[in-house]
Amino acid sequence: MRFPTAEQRLTRLREDAGRGEARAQRLLALRYQRGRGVSRDEILALRWMRRAAEQGFVLAVRGLGEFLEQGVGCEPDLGAAASLYRLAGAHGDPVARQHLKRLGRER
Repeated sequence: MRFPTAEQRLTRLREDAGRGEARAQRLLALRYQRGRGVSRDEILALRWMRRAAEQGFVLAVRGLGEFLEQGVGCEPDLGAAASLYRLAGAHGDPVARQHLKRLGRER
């Protein structure tokens, strides 16, 4: 059995993301944010994370909140980040709830 190369895995991830798969879009966003296997590009990272979040993928909703809080590909926006954390938290994401608590915006 032959395992796919890193390049083949990245190609597959891009294809899946392009087809609208939210999980792949989130993973591709994280690669662009960190420069893992691709050139670091925060604007592309934000774009892919937003696409995944718009589909309601809870990890991406929280991820978009983290990007907005940290200013990844944009100016920081704590209000928008808190709104996304609330939404993800309402769907059971405990990390999003911790972020809200840390920001003092549990309500």
